[in-house]
Amino acid sequence: MEIMNEVGEPLQQVEEQLHAALDDASGPARDVALHLIKGGGKRARPMLTLLAARLFGEDLSRAIPVAVAAEMIHVATLVHDDVIDGAATRRGRPTVNNLWNAQVAVLTGDTLLAKALVLLVDRTSPRIVRIMSDMIYRMCEGEIAQHASAFDPNQTEQDYFERIEKKTALFFAACCEAGALVNGATDEQAAAARAYGRNIGMAFQVIDDLLDVTASPEVLGKPVGSDLAAGVLTLPVLHVLGQPATEQWVHDVIANPPLSPDEIERILTLIRNNGTIEYTQSVAGAFVRQAKEELTRLPDGPARRLLASVADLVVERDF
Repeated sequence: MEIMNEVGEPLQQVEEQLHAALDDASGPARDVALHLIKGGGKRARPMLTLLAARLFGEDLSRAIPVAVAAEMIHVATLVHDDVIDGAATRRGRPTVNNLWNAQVAVLTGDTLLAKALVLLVDRTSPRIVRIMSDMIYRMCEGEIAQHASAFDPNQTEQDYFERIEKKTALFFAACCEAGALVNGATDEQAAAARAYGRNIGMAFQVIDDLLDVTASPEVLGKPVGSDLAAGVLTLPVLHVLGQPATEQWVHDVIANPPLSPDEIERILTLIRNNGTIEYTQSVAGAFVRQAKEELTRLPDGPARRLLASVADLVVERDF
């Protein structure tokens, strides 16, 4: 794989340092944290951090601590999400709140967040610490907004875009910006890297939300329509809400939770049969095109071409 040729060795160092960073923990805290780190995942955020740094030089040593911290933050958010959702498994493995309990899970997530910030303070600059800390703050804002808007059929697509920007896209943006800055990017170049990350983050979440209502349970690893059942109104649902023929019925159903399995299935059928899939894909495609446009402001070379390929992969996931 071409990405591994460019950043494979630094990614391996990220993996090693993720484990080493937990060496000073002891007892249950270390056991729980290692369970999370060993859960795997695509390491997308470390990869973006390293590729953004690679735009400005082959030496990625300064970017590795940022990539490690980014993955710690990501894992911390996942364990907190699992508590909020009451999830029993993630990626086919028991969640921390399932193996231990919710209290241990929340504290472990807090521990990882704190450890990530200590790492950033010790091995990066105040500017990088500020970028990543502000991102965490905005992500929490997005989560709060999502829960506050549960089962609200009056929210708009703009409300949705603002929410997913905070929840997802700003994390991608921060990784790209920080990776570029630690390897010598100018302010203008760092802004372009940030804009690239934001746009692929937006596309990623839009496609993720489409998969939630169109993919098979085997692909998702959870029941189809889980977000809808929890009252999270994603772009496909909002598009159906905007269709005159279905708007009133969908509005009334969502406004009176809980939704029955039959009601969820009927909404999913509407999504699959009224152009919503194509509309949602087109929105994601527009974000990808904008991401690629931002890349033209960055140095040409293998890393830039790989970042363009990553943007394409975001919208090519299986349905």
